[in-house]
Amino acid sequence: MSSMILSLILVFCGLSIGYTIRKFSNADFSGIRKKIQIFCLLIIAPVTIVFSVWVAPWKHFEMFSLPFICVLTLALGAGIAFVLAGPLGLDRQQRAVYFVCGGFSNLGSLGGLVCFMLIGEAGYALVAFYLLFERIWYFSAGFSLAKSVSRYSTRKESFSAAAVSLITDPFIALTLASTIIGIIFNMTMERPELFGTINRIVIPVNSFILMISIGLAMRFGPMRNYLKHALVMGMIKGLIMPAFAFSLGMFFGLDRISGGLPLKTVLILSFMPVGFAALVPPTMYDLDIDLANTCWFITTSGLVISVPLLSFLTSLL
Repeated sequence: MSSMILSLILVFCGLSIGYTIRKFSNADFSGIRKKIQIFCLLIIAPVTIVFSVWVAPWKHFEMFSLPFICVLTLALGAGIAFVLAGPLGLDRQQRAVYFVCGGFSNLGSLGGLVCFMLIGEAGYALVAFYLLFERIWYFSAGFSLAKSVSRYSTRKESFSAAAVSLITDPFIALTLASTIIGIIFNMTMERPELFGTINRIVIPVNSFILMISIGLAMRFGPMRNYLKHALVMGMIKGLIMPAFAFSLGMFFGLDRISGGLPLKTVLILSFMPVGFAALVPPTMYDLDIDLANTCWFITTSGLVISVPLLSFLTSLL
């Protein structure tokens, strides 16, 4: 518990430091933000992926459904957000940001913490396996769409060219390679305890550095312009996605394993708000960061409602 709370404190402090620096300085931090994010995503993140996948559980065949439930639920949230963006009056670039907010959830730090609080360490251990394909989804779908509508997209590509570009993208390639390496290690050898210790240090530090970069772009004033959009996003995150994920969990029989522990984990994680990662594509590709900030802030504030509700629901399963 203490290590997870420390992780959240580091995230909050990172955001606060970044926001404070931006608030009291007239400097342009856009270049620094992007360099920090590239460092976190291309250098630190691949190492933590290898170490995490290395110890992912493979005991029950039904457990293999967890990462697919994760991606399908995130894809549903992104798809619904993309469809609703039009009626909500968002333009083409804002629609991509809304898609990202719908498809990116805070499954790691907040999701892991809530799992630990409500169903214990055994539930927390399943989080890493649930997130097995999360980064691949983020980079292949969210980052790619955000880049395609930004000024960084210089031409229209054929499907085959787009597929090659996607596969060779350094974010995608490193994430996929890290996942494959972790699976190979998982199946062939035990992970030394030292690597677990490294992960417990590196993951919070990585979050801290990344949050400073996001804090450098945060502005609370413009949030009033997007309250309606954020409330709709809250409905997607707090109603539609949990109902869908729970149904998939029941379909795959997760309620019959370890007293329903995997199903409880799926339910908790499906309730999680817009993730910090949703703020990265808008900052990297110069899109509407205020829309992403508002959706993140409002849905995260909704945890005061969702966590007590989850405590009640998991007690019934």
